[in-house]
Amino acid sequence: MPKRRDIFVIVAVLVIAGAMVMVSRLLPRSSVEGREAEATLAPDAVEYLDETPQPQQTLEATDASADAAGTLDTTDAPEATDAPDDGANAGSEADVMGPMPAQQTQEIRGYVVLTVGGRQYGDPIPMDRDKIITIKQDDGKINKVHITPQEVYMESSTCDNQDCVGQGAVNVDTYEQRILGTYVICLPNEVVIEMVPAE
Repeated sequence: MPKRRDIFVIVAVLVIAGAMVMVSRLLPRSSVEGREAEATLAPDAVEYLDETPQPQQTLEATDASADAAGTLDTTDAPEATDAPDDGANAGSEADVMGPMPAQQTQEIRGYVVLTVGGRQYGDPIPMDRDKIITIKQDDGKINKVHITPQEVYMESSTCDNQDCVGQGAVNVDTYEQRILGTYVICLPNEVVIEMVPAE
């Protein structure tokens, strides 16, 4: 049977936790309005994970014939016409060039604000597609932030304790149930991820 002092401590902790939850709900919600980068995002920092492959041009067998070596002979293929572009074919495969990020989601439900050493790193990043942001600091510290349309989390870090990786994802639907709310914090590398819900 627990001692009276233990029961008092448990009740006190529960009261304090309840008070903190109530205060957090009364605080104003954060916004991306007026947030501008203090440090520019590195050019190679963004890696899109859902790139579309380059479309392969296909020719029908009646328009082209293959020789014994397997190369295509397109001498009999019809020539392209110089028809005016009225925008009707804007979404056709022929107009798409090279690998590119997949189409953005129809609704952006949140933004990610990255802070490194107390300075905002890049502009707020929309949660519009699956991507990884790599933060490389001059002293060799590296953090990888994984952003999807639904959540953001620390994928990897060079810090010793790996607490930031263990903090899990900030989901746009369930962030209110997390202890840290909209934040993922890497103290050793001084990297803070903040998910700002779109409103």
